[in-house]
Amino acid sequence: MRRSRDWLAVIALLGAVTAAYADGPGGYRPKAPGPVPVSEQQAIDAYTRGYASILRAEHAENLAAASSNDVERKAALETAQAAYRASLPHFVEATRLDSSMHEAYTYLGFANRKLGRYDESLRAYKQALKINPDAVHAIEYQAEALLALNRIAEVQFNYLRLYALDQQQAAKLLQATRAWIETNKAKPPAGIDMPALAAWLADQSASLSSVPGTETWHN
Repeated sequence: MRRSRDWLAVIALLGAVTAAYADGPGGYRPKAPGPVPVSEQQAIDAYTRGYASILRAEHAENLAAASSNDVERKAALETAQAAYRASLPHFVEATRLDSSMHEAYTYLGFANRKLGRYDESLRAYKQALKINPDAVHAIEYQAEALLALNRIAEVQFNYLRLYALDQQQAAKLLQATRAWIETNKAKPPAGIDMPALAAWLADQSASLSSVPGTETWHN
């Protein structure tokens, strides 16, 4: 019964919100049909509760982005941060109950990154990729954490991995890199060759320009 309530809550959130959300692993589904062991079901329930918090956080972030009122924007951002914090124990519990659930590690990294906890974020992504080296959302999210730390060479390495695995995720990373350049162009971090990075970005964007489904990421 609790599982049904959890999924109904997630479905209600998805139906109520029309803004764009992070392109992550999403709701968890058992890997095999039929009944699942109790511990695995408990892990799925914990993951589902964490995922519902992620949806609440992203909804609040979208409200903040759409608001022109400073007070409303601040309140929405505070709500988002609280929801990201609330998601953490659920994903920790999911990974405790099912250590193979790379999706939970991925969202554990995502929530920590949104909270500015980059060391914790990178540890979670590392574990997700240890379980599934080709988990494209973990690769892309990890790259965004690396961007925040100005670790550009590692970002470019992750881009090459994504280009080989999932070009839509690769294009998403280019969009994040473009935003990073815009934010830092007035005062570039030490050791970063901004013209060279901009040229690299232009080259990679051109290589993806004909890939269907990537238009919203690289335009």
